Parts: sequence; C-alpha cells; structure tokens
Amino acid sequence: MRYSTYCEDGYINIVPALKVALIISLLSKGQPLREACRCVNMSITAYERHKKDSVEKIQKIREDKEISQMIDSLSSRIINKEKIDPMLFCLVCSKSRRLFNLPVCF
Repeated sequence: MRYSTYCEDGYINIVPALKVALIISLLSKGQPLREACRCVNMSITAYERHKKDSVEKIQKIREDKEISQMIDSLSSRIINKEKIDPMLFCLVCSKSRRLFNLPVCF
C-alpha cells in the first residue's frame, strides 16, 4: 500500500503547472525570464520542460477565471515586492485541484 498526502499529490500533479502559469504571468508584466524563474524557485530548464510537458494543465489553469485572477494577483505582489503569505499559493493549489479531479485539501 502506498500512502501519500494531498500536498504530495498536488506537488507532483499541479504545482509545476501552477509555477509555469505564474512565470508566464510575470513575463507578461515585463519580468525577465531569469528573474521570474528565480521568484518561483524554478530553474529555466525546469520551466521549459514543464511548459512543454504540461500544456493542457497550464491551459486549464489559465482558462479558469478565478484561478487565473489569483495567479495574476500573486504575480503583481511579486513584482511589487510585497510580502506574500505562503498560504496564498496553497489556496491557489487547492482551488486548482478541482480542475484535475483531485480531492480538495481545504
């Protein structure tokens, strides 16, 4: 039997696509790629790989109005160098889980 938590499942299935969507949002606001990747703790190589491998997931995330607005808000906070509560990304991930038929955390 294999046991995993909701966060582990999300980290494998959702977080890479969310980070790519966040980087895309940062890029659209003029942030250089190197800086955008640094801000979300993802290498440029990983960004390129996940962007290519997760096209459908990224599209689903970007098409969802609520999640897209949350990512846009988060990217604005990053660009403005505002303090970001780590739970904000958890909320985005939790909301995204329903798009991929995973149980919602909270």
